[in-house]
Amino acid sequence: MKPTHVYEFSDGTTVTMDSGMPTRFVTHPLTRLNGGTKKHIILSRLVRQEWLDDLSEHERDESLSSFLQAGGSADAMTLEVRRKEADGAYRQYVLGRGEVADAAGGADVEIAVGEHSYRVAQNEVFTAEAAGTVFLHYLRHNEVPAGMSLRELVR
Repeated sequence: MKPTHVYEFSDGTTVTMDSGMPTRFVTHPLTRLNGGTKKHIILSRLVRQEWLDDLSEHERDESLSSFLQAGGSADAMTLEVRRKEADGAYRQYVLGRGEVADAAGGADVEIAVGEHSYRVAQNEVFTAEAAGTVFLHYLRHNEVPAGMSLRELVR
């Protein structure tokens, strides 16, 4: 079966997969994150079900422009989603559980991602197990689970 998604690891390795992948193939890599050399994983949906090398350059760029990413360690990571909105613009969000964190005062947990660190609210910190649920849902439904809060990143 041709792939529907591509998984990209912080070392540059990519793995193609389809939405029917066994759970462990999706969730296990999240348990290997250590915040240092293994610092992030990105899951992108391909614009059409095809081998990555068989997509045009434009299709590859479009495929890799929307994604779900995890950064940090298996014990404490942040999740972000980047998606194309109805107005055609791409926006990136930090995921959380419950209410959207106050960007000014709610960032109280530091997540190490390689040489950088990011401050997020407690409800925006995920373990590998919790992130695995979000990654599986994204793989199967091309969106984050209902009820997740989205705090827009303004760059």
